[in-house]
Amino acid sequence: MFSAALLLAASSVCAQQKAGTFSITPKVGVTVSNFSGKMPAGVAYIVIPQPSNGESSSLTPVTDANRSKVGAVGFNESKNKFGFTAGAEAQYQFSDIFGLSFGAFYTQQGASYGTKNFSNTSDGVKIAINDDLKINLNSITVPILANVYVWKGLAVKAGLQPEFAVSKKTSGDVTISYQYKSVSAINNNDAGIKSFSLSVPVGVSYEYKNIVADLRYNIGITDLRKDGDTGWDKDFSSTACNRTLSFTVGYKFEL
Repeated sequence: MFSAALLLAASSVCAQQKAGTFSITPKVGVTVSNFSGKMPAGVAYIVIPQPSNGESSSLTPVTDANRSKVGAVGFNESKNKFGFTAGAEAQYQFSDIFGLSFGAFYTQQGASYGTKNFSNTSDGVKIAINDDLKINLNSITVPILANVYVWKGLAVKAGLQPEFAVSKKTSGDVTISYQYKSVSAINNNDAGIKSFSLSVPVGVSYEYKNIVADLRYNIGITDLRKDGDTGWDKDFSSTACNRTLSFTVGYKFEL
């Protein structure tokens, strides 16, 4: 009898959304992301030598020392990058065991690269990277999920997730120096990454008194590189896709 009372109490506090109702759940959480395959991170630069004081650039003979320098450095081996996600999901509960949800989140994805203390000199130009470069792929993600409740409050889920990149940049503390007076510029815009991708999210969630904890792994299924294999090193795999693990906590409002 005591055991039955405990089970009844547990089911009442952990009970999920009632069949035939809608709910909205704002969520916030953290992400751990990387790429499958190889997605190179690079820094392109240009160095423009300047004439010395009193010299006219139109009268200065062109030499190797005063010729503009253009170059780039790239890194292939990525590692996990931590980020943030926030958004909301709406769900319709068809029955006690099945619900369908639709969401929209701002999600920080991408990867980090072990470039701290990297230094290289080429053609008189020294490039130094003082921390780990990061590809910051920030997206609006739209998960569409089937939720199957295997116990009161406990659901397993899977579906499809379109992802729309809103920013694609490589960040890092990079310095460029040249032995002569000059000005330099760095291009950190990742134009080679597609703005749209698809992932398959799989995960599990648990509800307790309207508090929802959700652990989800998003498996990218479309290539992020705009040119696929064309122009990439032969050692690169044929695709580079998102891989993102997320943990969120939210509060469910039943409508």
